[in-house]
Amino acid sequence: MALLKLFLGALLLLQFVLLDGAEPQNLNCPAYGGVPGTPGHNGLPGRDGRDGKDGAIGPKGEKGEPGVNVQGTPGKAGPSGPAGAKGERGPPGAGAQGPPGKVGPPGAVGPKGDKGNPGLPAGTAVQSALVTQLQSDVKHLRDRLTAVEKVLGFRMFRKVGQKYYVTNGLKGNFEKALKFCSDAGAKIVLPRSEDENKVITSLQAALESTYVYAGATDRQKEGHFVDMSGQPLTFTKWKENEPNDHNGGEDCTAIYKSGVWNDINCNSEWHVVCEL
Repeated sequence: MALLKLFLGALLLLQFVLLDGAEPQNLNCPAYGGVPGTPGHNGLPGRDGRDGKDGAIGPKGEKGEPGVNVQGTPGKAGPSGPAGAKGERGPPGAGAQGPPGKVGPPGAVGPKGDKGNPGLPAGTAVQSALVTQLQSDVKHLRDRLTAVEKVLGFRMFRKVGQKYYVTNGLKGNFEKALKFCSDAGAKIVLPRSEDENKVITSLQAALESTYVYAGATDRQKEGHFVDMSGQPLTFTKWKENEPNDHNGGEDCTAIYKSGVWNDINCNSEWHVVCEL
């Protein structure tokens, strides 16, 4: 600031020097002695002076308020440290073991038993029984299916209990009847009850047949009729005064359309019915 005042003072002094040496000029404006003139225009501002030297360091300011304590974000986890040493073994439990009991005297040795057959594990025995039962069931179903397939191969059939009576309307003597049924995987019909006997008569009505051969003869012993396996008959329905072995030549059995039985000549030709 002092330097600026000095500079302005030197500039004003130079102006007076220049004015004193110049010639007087005519003024257009009238002026009266002793009256100050109008102030002139301000001159142009001078150039900035040079920076002064740094002043003395001021006194230390008062201590500011403490800043806000804000925790920064956690840094990345560092690498795992080395494994620590194995700790010592802990003390034993509080339970106490009782004293050992006395050893009893040895028992007598029994006689050696017979060597048994090696048994199967429980699970294996059950599985074996189930497999056996399943095989039996499958065989039964196959047999039934085979029988049904055979039945469907005949023109007529009737079901009675677990049997099927089948026929194609064939006629022939007793030997031909036996062969026909055997070739079909069946046997010649032989009723074992009144219900089965009635089923035969229903087939006879459909065939319009007078007689149907039955599987019973007395060829081995006259008057003693047996089935095709040689077993005594468990059911019969002989017509009155039959069997009579007329003229000594009636060794076979036929069922009349009314359901009664009669002994006839084995060479007679009658309808053939088989049973499955």
